Amino acid sequence: MTHLYLILALGARMALAWQPFTAQFVHSALGRPVTICLDGQKVEQTFAGKMCFRDRTGVWYSVCADVRSPVAAGQVCTLQPVNPAKVGGGMARAGAIVARCFRDAQSADQCAGLQLAVWKAIEDGGDYPDFASGALQARASASVIGWAQQYYLIGMSPAAGAALQSGQAGAAAGGAGAGSSSILLAAGGGGGGGGGGGQSQLAPQG
Repeated sequence: MTHLYLILALGARMALAWQPFTAQFVHSALGRPVTICLDGQKVEQTFAGKMCFRDRTGVWYSVCADVRSPVAAGQVCTLQPVNPAKVGGGMARAGAIVARCFRDAQSADQCAGLQLAVWKAIEDGGDYPDFASGALQARASASVIGWAQQYYLIGMSPAAGAALQSGQAGAAAGGAGAGSSSILLAAGGGGGGGGGGGQSQLAPQG
């Protein structure tokens, strides 16, 4: 089965040439461990926060938006740019959250909250994020949940963007503020420590 990962990446040097590219997950960067429950059944502890990736142009940072398909250190994937507005739904909301909030999230609690907001947008949507109900439920500190709710609500207003459907991007952390974003949807990969899956990413354009 093809794994679908959605990584929300920020970078001033992000290359959005709308052509496939290869990227490798390096390591988890800044965030917190949180406990999540999926579909009222699967409960697990996982890292929530910014992640470090590398491609041929350099290193860049992102957040994962497919809570059901985690990525392993060293995993390599191929990505393709796509417009998030065309994807719509929770993907569009997630893109708006990243475009507007990625740069603001600087502390471990903020980064974990950003990640939870993205997951909630993809899994449940809705006008307000209730982390005690829905397909995605989460337990974390009051600070992390507070930031997640704040970032989610900021993303209520749509942000322009482009999506990468399984492609290549390189960027340094920092850069864009309340700008547009790009989704990198990945439909396959290989090599690296994780084997198997692909990587999808949503990247604010700096």
